[in-house]
Amino acid sequence: MKVTRYVKLLMLLIVTLTSVYATSLEIQMPKEVKVGDEFNITLNVKNNQSIAGFECNVYVPPNLKIIGFSGNETIKKMAKKFYEEKITNNSCLVKFAIFKNPIKTDFYVGRITVKVVGYDNNTKIRIISKGSDENGNRIDIYSGDIQLKIKKEIKKEETKNESFLDMIINFLKKLFK
Repeated sequence: MKVTRYVKLLMLLIVTLTSVYATSLEIQMPKEVKVGDEFNITLNVKNNQSIAGFECNVYVPPNLKIIGFSGNETIKKMAKKFYEEKITNNSCLVKFAIFKNPIKTDFYVGRITVKVVGYDNNTKIRIISKGSDENGNRIDIYSGDIQLKIKKEIKKEETKNESFLDMIINFLKKLFK
């Protein structure tokens, strides 16, 4: 009985400590989309530390295409020439360094707009983010893959064409019986 109580207390302590000192990336995006859809990936840092430097890379597979990015204007102004955005069809990089007054609160990183250009039943978006404090010490924030389900839908035109073709085949079958 006492061992169970100590284990529970230890688990509570671990959860409390990790939540107090953890800096994490909050990722908002749909879980399911269709070919042709556009969707947003919104990135926010939940921060309990002092961040002077930050870098986030987002990689999408070839069946997705990055078509836009909107970053944090306040951070752009604070970082000035030490702010960089680099966007390609399949990747987005955001990084900055702030030497005066590091960020000590939660902050918005940006919003990536993505278009679904093809079907793939195993679509994964890779996100790697890290930061550093004012002494240059690395802060691991998030690194991992996010699964995106892409619904495969038959267009109405294709359905009509198939049913018309089926009608012709059925008509010919009846003719030659």
